[in-house]
Amino acid sequence: MTRRRTGFTLIEMLAAMTVASVMMTLATLTIALLMRSERTGGESLVAAQASHRFERRFRNDVHTATAATVDTKTPGRPLLTLTSEKQPTITWSQVEGGLRRTVASQPSHVDTFRLSASNILFSLESTGPPRRRRQLVTVTAIPEIVAEPHPRDAWPTRLTAVLDRGTTTRPDREVTP
Repeated sequence: MTRRRTGFTLIEMLAAMTVASVMMTLATLTIALLMRSERTGGESLVAAQASHRFERRFRNDVHTATAATVDTKTPGRPLLTLTSEKQPTITWSQVEGGLRRTVASQPSHVDTFRLSASNILFSLESTGPPRRRRQLVTVTAIPEIVAEPHPRDAWPTRLTAVLDRGTTTRPDREVTP
């Protein structure tokens, strides 16, 4: 009489272990990819929110100012000064790793905006026909030169706002009492 053996052969065990190890490897790679995607997505969201806050603050400052001056006497440290009759003087300057906004009030208020740029340029220009001449204030953030291909934030960022937007009157629209 022959006896029946119960159990698994060595080949069956090796095949099951191979399949299990492949599945564990794929699961580990998928989890690592999801974690990296979440981290970069979170970093991108924080950078986008900071950029939006910077843009909103800069445009609001320029729109409410009545005069602007750019000082480039100190190399590598450009300075934009915005003055207004109703608001305190606001100064924008380049600092290590970004821009600093200083409000000359008592007590003074300082905000620092982190930008991935090695060079910041401020410029003033007038545009439009003589009757509707507008003063534009521009800040350009030029990132450090990086190897190809350029990541999304490796291109220059340019932000332009109209100076004293609230008090500019249009000659073709007269207000009658």
